[in-house]
Amino acid sequence: RELGIDIEMSGLAFAAFSATMALFRFLGDGLRDRLGAVRTIRLSVGFAVAGLVLVSFAGGLTVALIGFAILGIGLSNLVPIAFSAAGNIEGLKPGVAISIATSIGYSGILVAPSAIGYFAQHFGFSPVFLGLCVCLLVILVLSGLMHGADRRGGH
Repeated sequence: RELGIDIEMSGLAFAAFSATMALFRFLGDGLRDRLGAVRTIRLSVGFAVAGLVLVSFAGGLTVALIGFAILGIGLSNLVPIAFSAAGNIEGLKPGVAISIATSIGYSGILVAPSAIGYFAQHFGFSPVFLGLCVCLLVILVLSGLMHGADRRGGH
């Protein structure tokens, strides 16, 4: 509604996001093998921030769709790399580490939609999307911790 677009068209944004997320998740292992986990995370965060900024300042449907597609590219490999890093933490059994990472992830899934909806209702989606960039910048700062997600021996 903020862009003056029919509500029926909003599904296109989800489709653009989902399609690029799926495609780049399939390509993610090859990218991580070439660049390493840390550089892949940093590149991914760059794409995600660019997508959110585009969506935040979109004046119409086309720019918004491009922004959501770029966001899908950026977010596609963050979780798989985080799970790989968690599973390779020294001194912690992989099953325990991944269950902790999963619990944290599910907590975000429970809290984020309500928080995003609440703030979007009061401030609009553009400020919320820009605010999410701050979360991504935290990931960027902590990305050096993801070196444990580098695949060893091509596995």
